[in-house]
Amino acid sequence: MQTQPPPPPDAFVVTVIQQPAPEITFGDVILSALGLAGVLALISFALAGLLAFLLVRWRRRHPPEADHPPPVSPFIPRSNLPPSSPAP
Repeated sequence: MQTQPPPPPDAFVVTVIQQPAPEITFGDVILSALGLAGVLALISFALAGLLAFLLVRWRRRHPPEADHPPPVSPFIPRSNLPPSSPAP
């Protein structure tokens, strides 16, 4: 049986250590759990907020009373017409 010769005195042993897995944060877990559905939900909430903001601004600049034409009913007396309506 052959024996291995002893290593030289200036030799050293290299042990290869595998890289540790990268840390996973709580945010990473939430984002991966939500996935595409979560991203779409966040986008829809943002767009709904923007639309609500624009509708509120539109209604403040254009109140509903200004959108209606003057009444043409014969039962409404002419004295009750708003001042912005033209008099016939």
